[in-house]
Amino acid sequence: MALSTGHLWLATAGIIVLGGLGTWLTGASNSVHIGASGVVYGYAAFLTVYGFAARRLGSALVGLVVMALYWSLLWGVLPFHTGVSWQGHLFGALAGAGLAWWLGRRDRQERLGSRHFVG
Repeated sequence: MALSTGHLWLATAGIIVLGGLGTWLTGASNSVHIGASGVVYGYAAFLTVYGFAARRLGSALVGLVVMALYWSLLWGVLPFHTGVSWQGHLFGALAGAGLAWWLGRRDRQERLGSRHFVG
């Protein structure tokens, strides 16, 4: 992420805060949500979305490779396995995708200049 986007620290902080907040708000009471898998899901989603939002070929190719190698991560956001924090996975991925969309569009706007930016 650091090499392909330059947003490692901002994305990491955002994924931790937003993914953690979503997990905290929706997690079952008296349950334990521990580990860094929400961050891993956030990173994978970030890398998958960023290149397309920023319209950068190299970053988009990185995203496609991540998606091809880790497509099975999609099953982790669904409540199939008892004892697995699917909420952490889901909200980590949503946070990563949302941050990638926001930062990618912002980077594209800065690269092209505001007068050339369309939606």
